Amino acid sequence: MASRRRRRARRQASGGQPTPARSGSHSSSSGKGGRREQRKGGQGSQQKGGLGRGFWLYMIAVMAVFIPLNLYCLNQVDPPGPGEETDQQSATILNSVNDPHEPYATDPPTSGPHVAQLAAHGYRSDTLVDEIQVANLSRGFVIVHFRDTGLEGEMRRLAAEFEGHDIIVQPDANLPAETAVALTAWGRIERLDAYDKGRVYNFVRNYAGLGQPQPPPPAGGGG
Repeated sequence: MASRRRRRARRQASGGQPTPARSGSHSSSSGKGGRREQRKGGQGSQQKGGLGRGFWLYMIAVMAVFIPLNLYCLNQVDPPGPGEETDQQSATILNSVNDPHEPYATDPPTSGPHVAQLAAHGYRSDTLVDEIQVANLSRGFVIVHFRDTGLEGEMRRLAAEFEGHDIIVQPDANLPAETAVALTAWGRIERLDAYDKGRVYNFVRNYAGLGQPQPPPPAGGGG
């Protein structure tokens, strides 16, 4: 009984207010919560940074593969033309095939001085003089030269297949022994050691109708 009265007396002395909670435990729990949030935030930023590096590494790898592939595809879309390019000589207009002029850079010729006269397209049983050959080349013709007379039948069929197109087929005894067929266009030549119809067709399709590049009209000219 005495102890019960002492407890009641202490409560009355304190005004009946509850004993305040210790602040130490609250601040400790708050500190732990803050540290947990900081750790989470740090882990999140590390994860985001890791994803960024991975993304750019992936993009570099993709570019390393696709850039050479794109260049290859572009080259296949627009591959180099058949034959070999030759040095283009000055296209001086001659009054006659007998006029003196600089020698042609190739045999058969592919550019240089020429007359204004043109030969008709199709098969020929003779060989055009160089100055007329170059005149036709300058207007977009392709000339097929053959050395072996045993190819005459094949050459006549070739000329018939291209009837009406800018192509001349002619024998040429001046071709070297290792060249069975030579194909000429303005600034291009292809030499074949044997007749190859596919290569001839490819050359004709690429160059027939092109001819000598024309200079642009003068600025401000016209009617």
